[in-house]
Amino acid sequence: MTSLFKDSCHFNDSCLTFQIEAQDIKGRIVRLNKPLNEILAHYTCSDDIKRALGKAMALTALLGSMMKFDGIFTMQIKSDGRIKSMISDFAANGNGSGVIRGYINIADDVAKGRPVLGNGQLMITMDQGQHMARYQGVVELQNGDLKDSAEEYFQTSEQLPTHVMISCDKSANGHWSAAAIMIQHLAQNTQSEMASPHDDEKQKDDWNTATILLSTVKPEELLDSALSLQDVLMRLFHESGVRLFSATQVMSGCRCSEDKLRDVLASFNTQELRDIAEDGVISMTCEFCKTDHKFDLKKLIN
Repeated sequence: MTSLFKDSCHFNDSCLTFQIEAQDIKGRIVRLNKPLNEILAHYTCSDDIKRALGKAMALTALLGSMMKFDGIFTMQIKSDGRIKSMISDFAANGNGSGVIRGYINIADDVAKGRPVLGNGQLMITMDQGQHMARYQGVVELQNGDLKDSAEEYFQTSEQLPTHVMISCDKSANGHWSAAAIMIQHLAQNTQSEMASPHDDEKQKDDWNTATILLSTVKPEELLDSALSLQDVLMRLFHESGVRLFSATQVMSGCRCSEDKLRDVLASFNTQELRDIAEDGVISMTCEFCKTDHKFDLKKLIN
């Protein structure tokens, strides 16, 4: 645990954990620049659709960095809007960093007047291998509001009051940035942690004040690459003070590989492989990184 000013400043592509001093309120803040632009470069869709993916990726990095062990955090969205489905995942690698990626499936038969994200479902999956049981939770997506869905997820899955702010936009020079911040009221489960009436009233006041302050953060503050994440926190909670914990670095990347794809193709029989081959070659494109993988049919059969 480090003080706000002794820690090195984090500006972009980092997720910081923090706690408001002398309060049972913890939080996280993340800003994505380089990995976001690398992923959005794969898409030629409209800016409002890219903006939705940017928000989803910021939220995924924010929540995925909460995993206690190595693993993969996946957020999958299905909607009746112009985005039919959207997936972003965060793979924690155990050395204080994680890899994020994102994918959009745009509906062909939806009118342009429809919202980018309409009603649907937001599904969250955490797979931490042998360390913990695989977890999956589903919440309703209403009017494409990722903020409300994220807050409902924590309220229903962990019974923790949670407040989230998310933003994503493109600068005048075409550079994208996405950011998210959340605070949570820590649970008090043990008998020794049970608050007295006076303490309970203070906790309610602390929480109400923190949520009001967080609601004042402007998108341009969250997205300003010249403003460190520490400075954003200090602007919001300077009266109480903020204490920082470790930071998680975020980068883009993909887990696709020819070995994994060969394992998939090994489940096909010879006739099925011939049916999907063209001119003796089977082509497979990763939906995340758009890399084309080509396999010689003769080598697969033999």
